[in-house]
Amino acid sequence: MGEPLFATTITTIVEGGRVEEKRSRFAAFGGPCPAEADIRHLIEELARRCRLAKASHLSWAARIGASDGRVSELKDDGGESGSGRVILEAMRAKGAGGCLVLVARWYGGRHLGGVRFRIYRSLSDKLLSATAGT
Repeated sequence: MGEPLFATTITTIVEGGRVEEKRSRFAAFGGPCPAEADIRHLIEELARRCRLAKASHLSWAARIGASDGRVSELKDDGGESGSGRVILEAMRAKGAGGCLVLVARWYGGRHLGGVRFRIYRSLSDKLLSATAGT
């Protein structure tokens, strides 16, 4: 039996950190996602459990391994152009997979510029670090 495909994964639905910046609120969440077909259901479950219905943006990324060792990478910016890519980069850097990371943003009425991407990255990193191996 070979090495595990991913160094880090998430095996249960988890909530990560929260950040508020200029009245915009951000929160990170994650959960197991062994197959592409599970993505929509997991996002709906996170939205229901974590009360995300009123979030302005739901940005996410997932890395899914196949039995032949290939990795599928999927992302969605949720209306916040470039945010899915930032989450995906955090997952790659941590060697995370078999899971989905979602960051919700409740827009506070002020433009944040590039700082919002640092927040997406920081929340994704913290979530993955806190859940390493869970």
